Amino acid sequence: MTTASLFTGFTCLISVQFVSTLLVGLFGWTFPPALLGMIILTGLLLLKVISIRTVEDICTLLLEKMGLLFVPAGVSILLFTDLIIKESLAIFATIIISSLVVMIVTGLTVDFLLKRGETKE
Repeated sequence: MTTASLFTGFTCLISVQFVSTLLVGLFGWTFPPALLGMIILTGLLLLKVISIRTVEDICTLLLEKMGLLFVPAGVSILLFTDLIIKESLAIFATIIISSLVVMIVTGLTVDFLLKRGETKE
């Protein structure tokens, strides 16, 4: 991990993010620029326009420091504890219901794919 590789990877990631932000603003899409940037980056990596080695070092560094990136979110939670307590029933109901829906849909999908795989053999 050299300074040059970190700078190159960072420049690449920032450039993709800039292009995605520009596209969203230019076309007036109601789409998160960060998500569009990830989609564009994935496409560029799959098409081998950008090599994985180009962004590997900076991605490794960002993943190592990911905990620091959540500090502002944690502070925000502390700032809104009264609102969270007030809406706790709705928050927990949403978490429980959405978790159950995800588990059920995942189970049914796996069951369907396993049965379909058995019939093809």
